[in-house]
Amino acid sequence: MNWLLGGAIVTWMAAAIGSAGEPLLAATSPQHLNQFSSAYIRHPLAGSVDGSVSLVADTAGGGCGTSRIGEIMVATLGNAPIVTLLANGSPVTLLLDIGAETTILTPAVAQRIGAQPPRVEFPRQMRGITGSLGTSEVELRSLTAGKVPIPWRRVRVASVNMPSVFSGPLDGLLGVDSLSTFDIDLDLPHHRMVFYAKQSCPGAAPAWIEPYARIPARRSFSGHLVFPVQLNGREVDAFVDTGAQLTVLSTRAALALGVTETALAHDRPTVTSGAGAGQLSSHAHRFSSLEIAGEIVRNPEIVVADVKLSDADLVLGIDFLISRRIWLSYGSEQIFLSRRT
Repeated sequence: MNWLLGGAIVTWMAAAIGSAGEPLLAATSPQHLNQFSSAYIRHPLAGSVDGSVSLVADTAGGGCGTSRIGEIMVATLGNAPIVTLLANGSPVTLLLDIGAETTILTPAVAQRIGAQPPRVEFPRQMRGITGSLGTSEVELRSLTAGKVPIPWRRVRVASVNMPSVFSGPLDGLLGVDSLSTFDIDLDLPHHRMVFYAKQSCPGAAPAWIEPYARIPARRSFSGHLVFPVQLNGREVDAFVDTGAQLTVLSTRAALALGVTETALAHDRPTVTSGAGAGQLSSHAHRFSSLEIAGEIVRNPEIVVADVKLSDADLVLGIDFLISRRIWLSYGSEQIFLSRRT
């Protein structure tokens, strides 16, 4: 059973798309993460495709122009992008999850690093695809990605299901509340994530020489950069989610596209598992085409599940992102996607 994390807040789904997944890379401890810097698993969406660090505001051109702050390594293990940060000076190994609204630590890790509750704390529920979980909040003394200080240091603590990529489960996940302070250049093919000062003008652009597509987006209440794609020639709202191993479409949207319940019943069954207890039945359905920023994926096989997403119907997972470079400009509400050659 393959794990997949992402969604409105944080969701784990189990499913298989296309060919059978490769085995999970083995490691003995988080300290050995660096030895996997060039090891990752490709699982493309099924079908064919036509120096010093300082956190400074970029004021050139009214919020345009790129100002590089720093970078960290991303190791993709078992189709899960993994990063190591320092929280209160202690290393924590997290799933990189731009589909998650908040950064989350497990209770054991929060205790290990000495995280303390904030002076004022509000009990909150974490919405997942199979129900809700109670969470608490802690405030970190420091949170850094490499040499890059993360300004937002209030994180959630929750007993969420986490995959085991070493000898045990991960310490939590790195969500959009921590990442949206920056422009993020995520280069999964080369296993790195680069932090830039946030651009805020419409003319924002990535610091790339390679060809790219510009995708206008809108910032949703959940923090996602939502944008339209074409699925079977019909417009569907989508967001990218590095915490999702597989691309997932809501059942509601599939039915609106003309996929019948009878057709889904004949599709290959899969299992979708949420952040808490409980599972959802789902199916891998073959669509005719998926068009994103002018790039067409022919005959994609996409998981259809009864997920309740508040701001979109399609979650673009690692199966789409693993071979692409993507720039997330949260200030200008744009996405830049490298053109495939």
